[in-house]
Amino acid sequence: MRTFLIFDINDNYYSLYKEYPKSIFNILKQVYFLKRDNLGFAKNILYSLVNNIEKNDLDKNIFIKLHKDLPYSKRGNVHMFNNFYYGEITTMEIKNTYIKIKSSKDYNYFFNCLSFYNHLFVCDFETNDYFFLKDMFNV
Repeated sequence: MRTFLIFDINDNYYSLYKEYPKSIFNILKQVYFLKRDNLGFAKNILYSLVNNIEKNDLDKNIFIKLHKDLPYSKRGNVHMFNNFYYGEITTMEIKNTYIKIKSSKDYNYFFNCLSFYNHLFVCDFETNDYFFLKDMFNV
């Protein structure tokens, strides 16, 4: 099971680092693994690097778009996709500064739903995997 954290990188950092995604990943990884006593410092770095996500709007838009798909469901704040035919079990939770996706697949159902955002940066800190989501669809 993979855990992806997705951040909306602000325009300034994106224009500086779009050719160097490893730099963005390293900054986010350092923030992710900082100890609790450095929480204020981590928040300052994170808030300067990423945009806030319109949590309620995105939640509502995704639900409206997907509620007719049979393998999709939503309970509380958690979007779920269970397609046993393809062997995919994926959950997505939208927070104010990031989106958390847990999936049994490397390429999961919710990536398509989020592909319309410009500067979404996907990180899997456990496997050191990272990419801009839009690059996945521009191939």
